[in-house]
Amino acid sequence: MKNQSIKQLTIRSGDVVFYQYHPILGFWGIPDIERDVCFKGMNNNYVRVRHNSEGNRDKPITKERKEGAILCFGGSHTWGAGIDQESLYTENLEKMTGKQVYNFGHCSLGLDQIFLAILEKSARYNPSIIIVEQYPWAIHRILNTYVNGYTRPYFYLDESGTLRLQKMSAFSRFRICRRIIGSFFTYRKEFREFKAGINLKDEYDPWADPIFLYWKMPFYDYMYNLADRILGSMQDFCRQKGIQLIFGLEPIMQQFGQKSPSALIDYEFPRKRLMKILEKYRIACIDMSEAMMIEHSVDDPVVFNDGHMNEKGHHIFAQELVRSMKERQWLNA
Repeated sequence: MKNQSIKQLTIRSGDVVFYQYHPILGFWGIPDIERDVCFKGMNNNYVRVRHNSEGNRDKPITKERKEGAILCFGGSHTWGAGIDQESLYTENLEKMTGKQVYNFGHCSLGLDQIFLAILEKSARYNPSIIIVEQYPWAIHRILNTYVNGYTRPYFYLDESGTLRLQKMSAFSRFRICRRIIGSFFTYRKEFREFKAGINLKDEYDPWADPIFLYWKMPFYDYMYNLADRILGSMQDFCRQKGIQLIFGLEPIMQQFGQKSPSALIDYEFPRKRLMKILEKYRIACIDMSEAMMIEHSVDDPVVFNDGHMNEKGHHIFAQELVRSMKERQWLNA
């Protein structure tokens, strides 16, 4: 009976099993949890997933912290969906740089949550470098206020274009309240999309996602304007604290598959818009597309079928980060 119970846990989604309510960030990793998980669409092997005492997929926390650590933030790529912890790009970075590297990646985190996590973790860890891994398609998460059963804090632009933060409701700690609030958020989002001729709920086609469509692009102008303000605020904070900030952008799943079915569909568009904003604020950025596409083949891929980086992809991601940081002389200290 005990073995059957363990098996049932191992086949569930990592987004559900490893997360819990967080009053500031919406959700965060459960501390000291350890499970074997088979990630659908990535491989047929079970991967051991282990969180430390702070709820991160990282080494155990020790009292001794080195000055000038590197903090890594991101979504499921940084968390390491589908691969062993020892193969994460954060683990590779630590070996390649000799610096202490902390992994604060979590599945489905939005850029807004990443910014809030940077504010919280920087005060505690006093880093010299912050790395943000961003899957360009996932920029849309700043429009989603309800994810995987959790409501999220979110930023919005007021009538004057000023960036504002909507904090978590105290009721969000209760699951039933999250469902009620989340139902409203979901309805509001879908209604706005419906008015713009967008239907992501029924028969979603990742190869014709409206975020890639030229004629749908005006709908996402607010999203990019919001991302602009968030990234500007993130850079201001890092400059004030003397922290070097760098973004790493992976290629998206569609770049490894079929060609665009229409001239109206541009798989590069979210990346182009995001990189333009990063350039505006002089935020260091590495576009990993060329390096990863060169090393990719059908027989020896750098990503799983769903676009998540595999072990080889994580190694390349770390190599490119180290190369760029050395060129900028960030690793000399």
